[in-house]
Amino acid sequence: MVFDYFLLFAVGLIGGFLAGLIGIGGGVMYVLVLPYLILQMGFPESEIVQYTIANSLVGTMFAALAGNIMLIWQGVFPWKEVLLVGLWAATAAIMLLKFFVNTEYYQVQQFNVAVIALMVFIIYRTLRQNLKKTATAEEKKVKNWAYAMVGGATGAVSALSGLGGGTIIIPMLNSGFNISIKKAKSISLGVICLTSFGLSVINFFETPASSYQNQSHGYIIIPLALIVSLGVIIGSPFGVKVAHKLSNRIISLIFVLFVVVVIIDKLWQLI
Repeated sequence: MVFDYFLLFAVGLIGGFLAGLIGIGGGVMYVLVLPYLILQMGFPESEIVQYTIANSLVGTMFAALAGNIMLIWQGVFPWKEVLLVGLWAATAAIMLLKFFVNTEYYQVQQFNVAVIALMVFIIYRTLRQNLKKTATAEEKKVKNWAYAMVGGATGAVSALSGLGGGTIIIPMLNSGFNISIKKAKSISLGVICLTSFGLSVINFFETPASSYQNQSHGYIIIPLALIVSLGVIIGSPFGVKVAHKLSNRIISLIFVLFVVVVIIDKLWQLI
């Protein structure tokens, strides 16, 4: 049990660092490790997807919050973009969570396929953008309807995968509108915080299909969420600081590396 708690803290620490570094909320780390730990804690396999997504989103929320505090302190937090994208993202995510994800219809196979498909797309778009020679292209003016589309896609990804939505919002803003990856990362952290907070509240008051209870409330496992969040709060500010010292290309390659790790893990589970 002590080792499990230490591992949870390490997951939070690394997830928080990644959140600050690459702006994805740390969800790549959480969906990789949490399913195994949650099963080991004795929670039912029939709802492992729901528990994984719910607790991943709690860690994601705190990771994004810590990163946002650093950005606000540095005076570079993009308030307008975060609100425009975030409100649409939160609305789409909550609707999808209530009427699809937290039902008997969404199971492990669908979850893994959704994550793999998303990750392959993200790698393609990120690498394609980094191989372009036109890295100095001017940032495009983004209309409100475009922010709404980005928000809707972000919310859907967040609800379906527990990744917080950063894996889709960053390449959409970077590749689609030539917004620098550092600014896209900052927008991503703000949107992730809003979306994951809304989803975490919903999950906290949900009633799992199974009657199994083990220090949990709804789909949130209290000890797990608290320990992961502690590691997240410590690790995220360091990630933000390191990100300011690295080039956009290096941040993108680190991003791709962790996405590949998740793909391998989910493929292994499908096989």
